[in-house]
Amino acid sequence: MTTDPRVQRTQQRLRQALAELVLQQGYESISIRELAAQAGVGYATFFRHYPSKDALLLDLLQRSIQEMARLLPPGLDADPAEEGRLIFVHAAQHQQLYRILLSGGGALALLEEVQAAAVAEVMRRFGRQTAPAIPLEILAHHLVAATIALIGWWLQHDQPYPPPRMGQIYAELIMRPFLALVGQERG
Repeated sequence: MTTDPRVQRTQQRLRQALAELVLQQGYESISIRELAAQAGVGYATFFRHYPSKDALLLDLLQRSIQEMARLLPPGLDADPAEEGRLIFVHAAQHQQLYRILLSGGGALALLEEVQAAAVAEVMRRFGRQTAPAIPLEILAHHLVAATIALIGWWLQHDQPYPPPRMGQIYAELIMRPFLALVGQERG
């Protein structure tokens, strides 16, 4: 990751432009020329920072996951329902990006990369815990896949329950079994 402030500003403007255009017109119809114009940068400048529109989207999604990870308390001391609420608030705030990611098709490779990054984050958060009966890598993959599936269901059904209720569902359906398998379930 570069520390040059000009590069960071340009990349931030491109990410912001992508997010704005996705909300206005959807992902597939966005051209790189539109992205560059929306960001206020030259067409060639786009390619100095990203090889493709998909690479920009992946960067935006990975940063979104990092943002979510910063919202979540580390380790096992977090209230799973509150953690779930934060996840679903984040999904609601970035629903267009989640919808693109979960749409299948060309986004499948992006979804796999995002899942790998999320699994790595779970491994980082829980890697210092005692060794579970099931390898942590498998548990982390299951946790991420189940969470993505639950977010996908929620978005496909037009968010029928508010984030606090989804946080409770996430806690009971996903986190409680995960914590039990990690061997760290609390009362």
